[in-house]
Amino acid sequence: MTAFDGSSPFPTTFIHSCLGDPLRSGQMGVLLARAGVGKTACLTLIALEGLARDEKVLHICIDELPDKIKIWYEELYRNFKNAVKDEAVLKGLKENMVSSRFIMSYLHHTFTPAKLEENLKSLRDQVLFTPTLIVLDGLDFERVSRKQLEAIQQTAKKYGTAVWFSCRIHRHIDITNDKGVPYPCHEVDDLFHAIVLLKPKAQGISMVVLKHGDIYPPEHAALVLNPRTFLVAQPQDNLPAQRSL
Repeated sequence: MTAFDGSSPFPTTFIHSCLGDPLRSGQMGVLLARAGVGKTACLTLIALEGLARDEKVLHICIDELPDKIKIWYEELYRNFKNAVKDEAVLKGLKENMVSSRFIMSYLHHTFTPAKLEENLKSLRDQVLFTPTLIVLDGLDFERVSRKQLEAIQQTAKKYGTAVWFSCRIHRHIDITNDKGVPYPCHEVDDLFHAIVLLKPKAQGISMVVLKHGDIYPPEHAALVLNPRTFLVAQPQDNLPAQRSL
């Protein structure tokens, strides 16, 4: 198949537009947003971009059924298809959505770092599937401890995978650390290589990079997601007005 070259100009992609390069093995990133802004859609988009790069992706959803996540993949693939005209890349992406993606669900608060490591071992040993990218959606950062996040990071390093999380923030809690990282990530921001804040604006969803590497915040171009497609907005998108959430 022809894989998407993430280093080439590709204006609709989330990671390339936001950070330049994807996370490396053992690195962790987190998307921050209030409820309803688009964390799940953006994590799925990051997963799709990984699949387009020929990565093996493990999509973990907490207290959500896999069938609902599959719907997100199909919808975002259609959006991707409208924006990317390279048929070979699209064909490869569609194939990888079957052969290189595994969706795992933890219901009723059963997720733990120990279970994640146990399941990664099972995937590797039993079905020869070792992800290079994990997207973990739904982890409650108000309940997870620093020790648990460190355990996930150690597992990521052990299995050679990068991890992207989603994290819900709240309008009514204005706690922010001196580096500009809001609650509930304000005391664990050092564990993440990248921190991206999604903010609903009058038009589109603003993407603000709060941290990249050791820099808080790095300089980057103003980026807006089209709320209809969750792709990076283009001038011709004619974005609709959107209420503040």
